[in-house]
Amino acid sequence: MNHNFKVKVLLGGASSERDVSIHTGLGIIDAIEGKYQVDTIYLESDITDLPNQLLDADLVFNALHGGIGENGDLQSFLDLYNIKYTGSGPKASKIAMDKNLTKMIATSNGIPTPNWIIVKTSLDGKVSLDNGNSNKFNYPHVVKPNNEGSTMGLSIISSNSELQDAISKAGEFTNEIMIEEYISGREITVGILGYKPLPIVEIIPNHDLYDYTCKYTQGMSKYICPADLPTQLTQEIQASALKLYNLLGCKHYARVDFRLNEKNEFYLLEINTLPGMTATSLFPKAAKAAGLSYSQLIETILYLALD
Repeated sequence: MNHNFKVKVLLGGASSERDVSIHTGLGIIDAIEGKYQVDTIYLESDITDLPNQLLDADLVFNALHGGIGENGDLQSFLDLYNIKYTGSGPKASKIAMDKNLTKMIATSNGIPTPNWIIVKTSLDGKVSLDNGNSNKFNYPHVVKPNNEGSTMGLSIISSNSELQDAISKAGEFTNEIMIEEYISGREITVGILGYKPLPIVEIIPNHDLYDYTCKYTQGMSKYICPADLPTQLTQEIQASALKLYNLLGCKHYARVDFRLNEKNEFYLLEINTLPGMTATSLFPKAAKAAGLSYSQLIETILYLALD
């Protein structure tokens, strides 16, 4: 416990996940206040005025989600000023934010992932799949922005007639849209802390989809941790999560999301380098199952970042 040690918690930002970031940041502040000298820094949109606010920090706890906080821009910026921060560096952050690139790396390293294609929308928002880029998999499809989190702009569609609307919805966030094979089954996630996988969490949402409401509204999802899975399967999924984390060069902590079909075959969906740390978040639930309280988890991340 060092009252002279200055931690600046960076939260807010201009991404679609601003509200989640604020909840995460306030949780982190609550966990470490009184143990360290803690300052709250709200990022509005521009990072150019940040150095003046952050230069005297011993450590920046990055509680941003999505956008410049998670895509490598902030990380490059902090590296430039030699400011220490929590979470992965610029390269790993940039790759992880790009679901397409992450899936390509997974596929070439033997980690299964649902079939997918990427389409780019034109200025008028129109897109067609018959330009040699046709999907080689059956409906239903998941349509989502390639580089957003918190299921923003995501739809599950069961026919071609729904495609244009789903693409328009995803297109509100980006012009790079992923159309992915929908894997019917269970939703599971693996947290990595340091270089160790945490117990697997199974998510049972009240809606058909683990959407924004189910993620961030208390009581809208049920969580089972550790997930009720055969031991060998648990170990295989954890090993795949850790393998991806290491392949991307992630640091300190991350969360890897999977789908598990009826035959217990698992498929990677994505990796989050700044997973939510709110009261309903998955990562703290997994840490708790591993014997770490919320404040112990936050302090572990601080120590990992200082190592």
